[in-house]
Amino acid sequence: MKAYMELVEDVLDHGELRPSRVGNTYSLFGKTLEHDMRWGFPILTTRQIHWRPVVGELAAFLEGADHVDDFEKHGCKYWAADAKRWNRDGDLGRIYGVQWREWMTPIGTTVDQLRVLVNGLVADPFGRRHILTAWNPGELHLMALPPCHVFAQFYVDQTAQFLDCLVYMRSVDLCLGLPSDLVLYGALQHLVAKEVGLTPRKLVFSLGDAHVYENHAPLWMSYQSGREPKTQHPAFRIAQGNGLFNFDPTKVELLNYQPHDPIKYPLNT
Repeated sequence: MKAYMELVEDVLDHGELRPSRVGNTYSLFGKTLEHDMRWGFPILTTRQIHWRPVVGELAAFLEGADHVDDFEKHGCKYWAADAKRWNRDGDLGRIYGVQWREWMTPIGTTVDQLRVLVNGLVADPFGRRHILTAWNPGELHLMALPPCHVFAQFYVDQTAQFLDCLVYMRSVDLCLGLPSDLVLYGALQHLVAKEVGLTPRKLVFSLGDAHVYENHAPLWMSYQSGREPKTQHPAFRIAQGNGLFNFDPTKVELLNYQPHDPIKYPLNT
């Protein structure tokens, strides 16, 4: 993804150095990244991305998971540090998947946003309300970590063949976080498209605070910056019978993925 490489270089060249909760960052505000899914799956090739834990995280989100064990059973250990910091015996609170599947209303009922999204895409494909949101201001204090990818909006083209997706992120770690989020939402777009009989097309990320951590910059400049993206585009394959509401992350394949060597960026927590 050449556009991703250009985005990181732009932030390093023109971003302002700002303090953050977990270290200084080079930051720009209001950037955009777009990928056409018809060219292939949105996974970086300038370094190896361990994508299976990411689809494991997606599986936990789709189940409405709220405990670190729910993620780890799918091979995703990303939430261990947040669980430890929150110190509630592995409970993560009302994070992403809980909001997706059990949004709490003021009268005490819940809304399954995922079901509403699918039903809306089928009943009113050209509607402008096909949104999945994790940002619940009234429950931020009940989350181990407030959502970074805040919401996604889905869009059906006029021919009713293609499904586009726009993701808004309030805060994005470009070296470590965004590559995983591209995989997560690429997989989600595939699953939603399959559920409603469409083909994934545009995946657009709208980025609020787009940043590179100060301790990531030397690794980027020494190793990743000079690498050329591979011309062979990977393909994402979902097994027959594996779908949005019964997603098994072990029954997906990533074909023709031949990246450069891995680079280990430290996780700032």
